[in-house]
Amino acid sequence: MSLLRESIKYSKNPRRILPRLKDKIILPINYILAKLIAKLGKSKSLRTEGKPVLLFGAFGGRRYDDNSAALFEYMVRNEPDFDPYWIIRKDAFIDPGNERRIPFEDRVVFKDTLRACMLAGQAAAYIYTHGRYDITEYKKSSTPQALDVMLDHGFTSLKRAKTLRSPSGNDFVQDAADWDLIISGSEEEAMIHSSFWGVPKEKTAVAGLARYDRLDSLKNGARANGLSILYMPTWREWNASKISLAKTDFFRQIKSFLVDSSLDEYLHEKGITLNIYVHMWMRDFFEDFKNNFTLKSTNIIDLGADLQRVLVESSLLITDYSSISWDFLYLDKPVLFYQFDIDKYIENTGAYINMKKDLFGPAVYNARKAAEWVRYFVENNYSTELFRDKIESGKKYAFAYCDGKNCARISALIKKEIN
Repeated sequence: MSLLRESIKYSKNPRRILPRLKDKIILPINYILAKLIAKLGKSKSLRTEGKPVLLFGAFGGRRYDDNSAALFEYMVRNEPDFDPYWIIRKDAFIDPGNERRIPFEDRVVFKDTLRACMLAGQAAAYIYTHGRYDITEYKKSSTPQALDVMLDHGFTSLKRAKTLRSPSGNDFVQDAADWDLIISGSEEEAMIHSSFWGVPKEKTAVAGLARYDRLDSLKNGARANGLSILYMPTWREWNASKISLAKTDFFRQIKSFLVDSSLDEYLHEKGITLNIYVHMWMRDFFEDFKNNFTLKSTNIIDLGADLQRVLVESSLLITDYSSISWDFLYLDKPVLFYQFDIDKYIENTGAYINMKKDLFGPAVYNARKAAEWVRYFVENNYSTELFRDKIESGKKYAFAYCDGKNCARISALIKKEIN
């Protein structure tokens, strides 16, 4: 997170300044102590019968979720030859708003504590969704023994990753050099990782996203009843410097979509709830959403909601450029792409597919059309028949496997690399 974003974050939440400052001061002390203890040979007691230690994390230690959470649970239950731990910030762990709790609390270690630093110094692997900072501040050169496994936090296609240019003229993602193994959902995604991210082909592996296994499990126990729609607009980098989103075009377009089109009134009459899930990078603006959307049909989902459960229970997803659209495709349910700023997005961010030809649902560019499509899906029992060819094409593009065994494949890859 940039210094600017950090400043905005704490200006909106001043009560967090002192606790976070304390953490920042203690962190380097813990890292120094951990290295000293390791040199003295006093850290072996942390390990369980000599089993290789695996450290898992996500979202910079802010949440228990995503691909690494699914794989963590699988390995705790099915791989007794390893010693897995989940790394999370203490404030995130004790947050009562988090619906998804960690099932193995004895395997939770608070990020940047002395114990976390000691485990990081001897771990056989770091397994994460965003970067090493999900787990530790140690540089790759400080922990040469650790296998770095990048699971990523969504199927890559709708958002181009920021890249740097090497002296030889090749583009690469900044942290790609840290990764010893990156998991891809399909051959097409593996091509993106190698051709556009600068990851050597021998470090890519097509195994499927770990969190899709949990989707398979959840959908067997919960069903959408047609009375819940999910709206998930994604983050826009050009809003990063703003203190509030309330006066942006982003907010105006959402208001036009929900209010000016009479969609809110229509959904209320049908007894349908429109759940809005605020992107994690917009959580600093959460009150903007709470204060500006007092509508009849609309519910702002708490930031700690179990998003996968929400997906399974929703009948329609409305998004713009979010990778969560692929999760909904995996569930074989309709996606509406409301892309009111498509030209600006392509210019500033870009995608790896043709956004105007290759999407697997209707793509609309104004509020009126978006509201019309919502009504269409409601009146037609959320049928995907009009887009069946595009849906099947999208599945072939994104999902090499749909068998509920992605975690098993990824686990086998990690075991092979460590052994």
